[in-house]
Amino acid sequence: MIEGVFCMRWTCRRKLAWMMSFILVLAACTPGSAVGKSEDLMEGFQGVQPSPGTSPDPSALGHIARFSGELLEASANHPGNVMVSPASVYVALAMALNGADGETKSQMIKALADDGLSVQDINEACRDWMAMLVKSGEKTTLGIANSIWFHQDFLPAQDFLQSNADYFTAGARKLDFRDRTAPEEINRWVKDATRGTIDQIVDSINPDVVMYLINTVYFKSEWQTPFDPNANRDLTFNTPAGPVEAPFLHRVGEMEYFAGLGAQGVLLPYDDGHFSFFALLPDGQIDPRQWISQQETGRLMENIRALMEQKQHILMALTLPKFEARYEDSLKDELSLMDMDMAFNPARADFSRMNSTGEKNLYISEVKHKTYVRVDEKGTEAAAATSVEVSLTSAPAYECLLIFDRPFLYGIVDNQTGLPLFLGILENPAAE
Repeated sequence: MIEGVFCMRWTCRRKLAWMMSFILVLAACTPGSAVGKSEDLMEGFQGVQPSPGTSPDPSALGHIARFSGELLEASANHPGNVMVSPASVYVALAMALNGADGETKSQMIKALADDGLSVQDINEACRDWMAMLVKSGEKTTLGIANSIWFHQDFLPAQDFLQSNADYFTAGARKLDFRDRTAPEEINRWVKDATRGTIDQIVDSINPDVVMYLINTVYFKSEWQTPFDPNANRDLTFNTPAGPVEAPFLHRVGEMEYFAGLGAQGVLLPYDDGHFSFFALLPDGQIDPRQWISQQETGRLMENIRALMEQKQHILMALTLPKFEARYEDSLKDELSLMDMDMAFNPARADFSRMNSTGEKNLYISEVKHKTYVRVDEKGTEAAAATSVEVSLTSAPAYECLLIFDRPFLYGIVDNQTGLPLFLGILENPAAE
């Protein structure tokens, strides 16, 4: 294990054509970040690597595709630029799933696999899928990094650590969350893992937080056929708020074109062809959010995959905006819409398999997601980071909160008769 950055690199053995929609947001880590005051909790744990040639079960990949489409559908409710990494979010939640139990576990399995897989199945699917998402070609860098950070007073369950070592090659470190430099150490790991594209995932640490489960992904590759910078032109891009001027890439040549379901698009392969960029433009005046809403729930990625499988090599002229964008969001609302709300409820969440005592005193207090993408003449660089924040339930669960912070009536009654011995109104508790 490399000190400070817990990184996975594999050899790609087959092309995942249906995963083209993920490619912008799959990412890799860079080893070498310095570890400050944290203590390694994974010393002695040996992860289990997949056998050579192992590939994920096709049904598991179908569930990941469904989750990915539903995450985009839920995220599309936000205005403006939206970019999510289903791969990063899925892996981070799968890590947390190993600490869930009871109805919380059932909800998370339903969100991740529509009840079609067990925890073991999800773990193995993630392990085998990550083994396929690798650096491929001389001009491509791709990798995935996972880490778990615990407050120094928290005692994690050994089975929870073992599962995350076995299937996610996750590093786990103990850190004093009360130390003001704690966020800096976690953020340094994220920055190194995403090659400086995402430099912060933790702003500050609430006193109730005891754990962060973090996944990062990084992708950088060059076009198989680069764009000529001399062909760039400033053109008008029509935004919902009105037209803006933007630089555009331009190329004429043989390209992979697809059309259907009221849209048309292009596939642009990277490097040795293991990965591609896709762009889909709805017909007429339909915007992307409207087009997404027209697709049957749970079938968005299946429909996009079907379109791309019908691609044709044709001579075409392509004009594509050159852009760089960042996106940040809390995914609690989106995941709650995907029927995983119990995990966020302090009174109902059950993550008793995370701690050594087996207490039901933990819940997911935040799922923070950040992405970055840059598309230019040479190719694409993209990164994502997902942080699952786990906190202690700070107070006993209650159904009603009542605070007497304004004038009120009070009294002393005889319980046998219900008659009052004293009655009063308090308007000022500081007055005698």
